[in-house]
This record gives sequence, C-alpha cells and structure tokens, in this order.
Amino acid sequence: MCADYLANCLFCLFEILDRSNDLDLVIEVWQQAIRLTPDDCPEKPARLNSLGISFKRRFERLGNLVDVNEAITAQQQAIHLTPDGHPDEPVYLNNLGLSLKSRFGRLGNLADVNRAIMAQQQAVRLTPDGQPNKPLFLNNLGFSLESRFWRLGNLADVNESIMAQQRAVRLTPDGHPDKPVFLGSLGLSLKSRFGRLGNLADVNKAIMAQQQAVRLTPDDHPGKPARLTNLGNSFRSRFGRLGNLADVNEAIMAQQLAVCLAPDGHPDKPVFLNNLGLSFKSRFGRLGNLADVNQAIMAQQQAVRLAPDDHPGKSARLNNLGNSLSNRFGRLGNLADVDEAIMAQQQAVRLTPDGHPDKPLFLNNLGLSFKSRFGRLGNLADVNQAIMAQQQAVRLTPDDHTNKPGYLNNLGLSFQSRFKRLGDLADINEVIVAQQQAVNLTPDDHPNKPQSLASLQLSLQDRPEHLCTLWGLKRENSKPLGLAHKRCGR
Repeated sequence: MCADYLANCLFCLFEILDRSNDLDLVIEVWQQAIRLTPDDCPEKPARLNSLGISFKRRFERLGNLVDVNEAITAQQQAIHLTPDGHPDEPVYLNNLGLSLKSRFGRLGNLADVNRAIMAQQQAVRLTPDGQPNKPLFLNNLGFSLESRFWRLGNLADVNESIMAQQRAVRLTPDGHPDKPVFLGSLGLSLKSRFGRLGNLADVNKAIMAQQQAVRLTPDDHPGKPARLTNLGNSFRSRFGRLGNLADVNEAIMAQQLAVCLAPDGHPDKPVFLNNLGLSFKSRFGRLGNLADVNQAIMAQQQAVRLAPDDHPGKSARLNNLGNSLSNRFGRLGNLADVDEAIMAQQQAVRLTPDGHPDKPLFLNNLGLSFKSRFGRLGNLADVNQAIMAQQQAVRLTPDDHTNKPGYLNNLGLSFQSRFKRLGDLADINEVIVAQQQAVNLTPDDHPNKPQSLASLQLSLQDRPEHLCTLWGLKRENSKPLGLAHKRCGR
C-alpha cells in the first residue's frame, strides 16, 4: 500500500510539474512493487496496469520504443491475471488498446491497430451504458477505428468511428469535463468522412461539434490549442468545397490563437504551425496576396525545423512546405523556391513508408513541382521525373478514392507537357487514357466533372491534328472533327 501511495503521488507530481525524473521514479516504484507482489495477489493487475500507463506516458514524452513495448507487456499481463467478469477488466483492455494504438502511430504495423480495436471493442461490450467510463471507452475505440481508416481507407471504419463517438457524446452529461474531448473527436471523424465522400453535411456537423468543444474549453486548458487547430482544419475543408472566404478567415483566426496558446516546447506546436500554414496557403490560392503565402512558408518552415526526422508527422510537413514554396514560385518565378520545394517533397516521399495512405499525395505533389520546373527550364529530366512520380501515385491509389481522378488529371497534364516538347504520339495517347479514366471515376454531380470532360475533349482534338501534321495532311476547317479524325486515322 505504501508503494502504491508513493507511486500515485509521484505520478500526480509529474502531471503538475511535467518533470521526466518524477516519471522515472514512478516507474521504479511500480517495478519494485510488482516484483514483490505474487501473481495471485488481487492487487497485482492494478499495479501492472499503472506501470503500463507510466511507460506509455514516458514513450509519449521521449519517443523511446522500449517504453511502449514495456507498457504493452505490463498491460497484457494485467489482463491475463484478471479473472473474467472483474469490474476492472474493461479498464485494462481500454488501456492496452491505447498503448497498441500509440505503437501503431509510431511504426505503422496494422497488427497493432487491429489488436487495439479488438481490445477496445471488448472493453465497450463489457461496460454497461450507465457506467461512467463507457463514453471514454467509446471515444477511444472511435480514435483507433479512425486511425485504421486513415491507413486502409475502409469506409466501414470511419462510419463505425462516428457511431461510437456520437454515442460517447450522448452518454456524457453537459458540464462533464470530458464532453469537449468527445465532441472534438466526433468532429475529427466527421471531417475524415467528408474528406472521403465530400458530403457537406459531414463537414457542417464537424464544425458545430468542434465549435462547441472550443466554447466549453477555457483558454488555460492544455487541450485548447488542439481543439482550435482542428476547428480551423474543418473550416478550411469547407472553404475548399464552397469557396466562402469567411471560412478560411475563421480557420486562420482559430489556428493563430492555437499557436499563441501553445508554449514553446509544446510537443504539438509543429502541428499547429503546419495547419496555420495550410490555411494561409488556402487564402493565398483564393486572393493571391503574397503576404499570405509568405506567412504560410514561415509557419511551415518552423514546423519542419521543430520535428525530428523520425517523427511520424515530418513527411506531411515537408510536403506542405513544398506545396507553399511551389505556389510562391508560380507567382514570382524564383527558381530557388521550386528547387527548395522539390527537395522538401523528395524528402517527404523518402520518409514515408510504402503502404502509408499519404504516399500517393506526396508523390503527386512532387510530380507537380517537377512539372513546374520543367515549364520554366525545359529540362526533359524534370518532366520525366514528374511522370514517374505521378504514375506511382496513381498506381498506389484505389479507384474509389476521391483523390484518384485528380491524380490522373495531373498525370495527363505532365504527359501533355512532354508531348508538346517531343511530339511523341504515345504521350498524347497516355493523356487521353488518363483523362478518360479520370472522367469515368468522377461522379456526374461532382463540380469537377465538366472540367474533366472539357480537358478530355481538347486532348481528343489534339490527337488527330498532330497525326495530320506528322503525315503531311492538311485538316480541312470545313470538315467536322469526326471526318478529320477518320481521314487521319487511315
């Protein structure tokens, strides 16, 4: 009992003062207590669970994989020693799920997130609705399902995530300190589904949930910056769909406040800076104000500097910095910007493992930057690199993914650029194949469908004209496209 009291006091001290040496002492005390506790002692599972929580916190603080492995081992042992039906069994299952999800976030091993979901589903099943931990277990299950959705793109996962988080919100009374947490989580999952399906109702509900989460959170609460930046991301997503300037302005204000409220040294400060940069870049795309793209680049450069190479978010930040630099190059034409963009995006691709859901996006954007430099310098190596990157992006993207038509159109544009330079008919044929596939994959009611059809029509017109030129035939202006096409196709 003395060891338990001491360890709990030290853990509380760590929570207040945020000193690593306090956490080290907590782990030492728990380890010593566990060594002195026989397996048949009813206190042993609780001590193992507490040791696991402490190891997980140190992993989150220092990033040492040994700690999260130790957390999982301790929590698995806690479950093994707990008899079926014990009231603490759901708690131990939930905590094991959290540790497995943390390791998945670092290593990307699907087995970890699958095991996390199974453990958390069991925790939810074993907990009646009136039990105060039920909303927390539902929320954590939702997070794990959303993580698997981001990896595999399976809509069933994000749908189940939203249902779990909606239930968590319903079961939580107003005024409960966890209500903002559950509302924020629900908003994130709704935004994820909006990103996949494009249903405006999802992003509208996400914004409402996240606004409520922000309102319920005082400024000095450590979770406020994250809730503000997530709200800003949802506003930016709706701006991307509807183009309403009020949305991107709201995004920037929320994310500027998030950066201001996060102290230097905060582990998520790079995330807040990166997202602020994305919102400035979005407004630059609409208004063309150089101050916005400059602000975007400064924020994203700082986000990249603050993140070590082995941080799982580093590749996304490099990609986003590259996009902003490429946009400024498009406006000012400074070669240093596009060169730096390509270097950042190449590093993003290198740091991203095969199978990661964002790899196609990074490859597509790298291709766009290579194509931009080709447009300025005319170096064939650049357009060849663009095509290779974009072909890989297309290959890695399933047909039902919302980004696939865009990747195909971009690939078509790169083939078109090379065709204009070399006149190789194989390239214009590749343009048509890519654009036709993009048209086929775009729903009829999608706002990009008319543009995709127009691009395909122009490419179809280019092909017979070029054949005529090659074969020394003059296309009659009076003849319809179909006749000219027939004539050149003989």
